[in-house]
Amino acid sequence: MTTIILPETLTAANSKELLRNCTKQLRSGALCLDGSNLASMDYSGDAFFALLAELSEKTGNALTLAHFNADIKAHLSALRRMEPPEKPQKGTNNILEMLGGVGFAVLKETFEVLTLLFMSIYWTIFGPFDKGKIHFGGVAKQMFKSGSEAMGICFLFVGLICLTMALQSSIMLNAVGGGSYLASGLGFLIFAEIGPLLTTIILAGRSGSAMAAEIANMSVCEEVKAIKSMAIPPVQYLVVPRFIALSITTPILSFCSSIVGSLAGFLIAYFFCDISFSNYMMGIREGIAPITFLKSTIKALVFGWIVTLIACNKGLNAHGGAEAVGKATTSSVVAAICTIVISDTLFAFIFY
Repeated sequence: MTTIILPETLTAANSKELLRNCTKQLRSGALCLDGSNLASMDYSGDAFFALLAELSEKTGNALTLAHFNADIKAHLSALRRMEPPEKPQKGTNNILEMLGGVGFAVLKETFEVLTLLFMSIYWTIFGPFDKGKIHFGGVAKQMFKSGSEAMGICFLFVGLICLTMALQSSIMLNAVGGGSYLASGLGFLIFAEIGPLLTTIILAGRSGSAMAAEIANMSVCEEVKAIKSMAIPPVQYLVVPRFIALSITTPILSFCSSIVGSLAGFLIAYFFCDISFSNYMMGIREGIAPITFLKSTIKALVFGWIVTLIACNKGLNAHGGAEAVGKATTSSVVAAICTIVISDTLFAFIFY
């Protein structure tokens, strides 16, 4: 058995090297610690003896304490091993419990989004007249980031999809001798459905994810709490500029994307159905009622609200670290696209 005499004091400064020597001796055989000189120790002494006791249990080599004074013996005997709490085992949930959990989560998030909507509408309409509050700008900046910079990708996607749809439709219409109806049918479908739906889905993946990531990063870094501590409403400072920006840019982007899609459809109508530009525009005008533009604008406006509110709500509720930012960004895009598609289905039953 190897005997090691402990120093007069056991502190963090000298326990590291001593622990290394004791660990080496205890791994090879039994070890005796002579505490005749030991008069005091700090918190590192508790860790020193705990680590050696644990190593003794693992290796099976005996650890003996000899010649310790009564106070240190009493202190060491009072030490207890703290076992980490066991994780509760999750029971097997049946399908009803799973559906109930999902349902309550959806209801909770729906309530939060609706609350955010009413607060955003309030600050948008009555905020400028509330002299007791601090007023913030940033709408033009958000319009540029969420609207102007998204024009290229929106026009490209809508144009290509409308081109493909027109090509496939022209083949079927020419087969039955109805190529002249391509303009009216395609124009109605683009302005009533394709333009608002595809534009807002692209905005959800591009601008919505950027909003969620930016606000989630502020929440994780506790910048939102700092804003609250300065008596600044986070909704007024973070959400309202983005809400106003997308309320303006989404209908404009939707209408412009629909025009690009119609021009892409004209290429197919001209080369595959021998329809001139004047006849094509006349067919679009006959196929689209003026009320269709109003319905399309309402759909685009509501879809823009969905993108903004879901992204901001996910960002404000993010907690944790970098993983929480990624989770908030991903969930905001998925939730926004699903909500847009569901809302579009409801609009189809209401409007048409």
